[in-house]
Amino acid sequence: MMNLEKRSLLVGAAVTLAGAGAMAAARTSSAQDPREQIRQNHFPNVALRTHTGKEVAFYDDVLKNQKVVINFMYTACTDICSPVTQNILEAQRLLGDFAKDIHFYSISLTPLHDDPEALRNYMNAQKVGKGWTFLTGKEANIERVRRGLGFVQQSPKEDANIFNHSGMLRIGNERMGSWAHASAVTSGKAIARMIRFELA
Repeated sequence: MMNLEKRSLLVGAAVTLAGAGAMAAARTSSAQDPREQIRQNHFPNVALRTHTGKEVAFYDDVLKNQKVVINFMYTACTDICSPVTQNILEAQRLLGDFAKDIHFYSISLTPLHDDPEALRNYMNAQKVGKGWTFLTGKEANIERVRRGLGFVQQSPKEDANIFNHSGMLRIGNERMGSWAHASAVTSGKAIARMIRFELA
């Protein structure tokens, strides 16, 4: 587990730098509103489906004007997904009332397997409650969202291997155009501190 945590942190650091650079470039563009520039470059308004079976548009219904915490997972994961879910749950609990205006999302990396029922079963097993939505959808749409959010590894071969997915979070305030990456393979207390810092 220690090697996996180190790998996840290193991958996350690389992704953070790449994502931050792209978003910084969007912010400095004078061609149009910076928030709109970020939206066009990173937030495809593709259709996804929630764990309740409701169809949503990724930008319009998930991100627009919201404070969000997003990670990627899959229900058959036997490595970091469950620990990461529990870390985020602990952070959500520790945040208390501060989290009431934050929307937590987990997006499946194996949408062909993770239909809404599979997501609900995973949520029940992990004891995930209110304020947290799990999403699935067409593979192409999930891939566009993953890449747009910066959950990408530099090596195409490594990026294509689902077992190399990193235990990272994307924390954002879409209205303010503020976005950050944070590790989720740490303690719930540390995650709560990062969320509070980014979304206060």
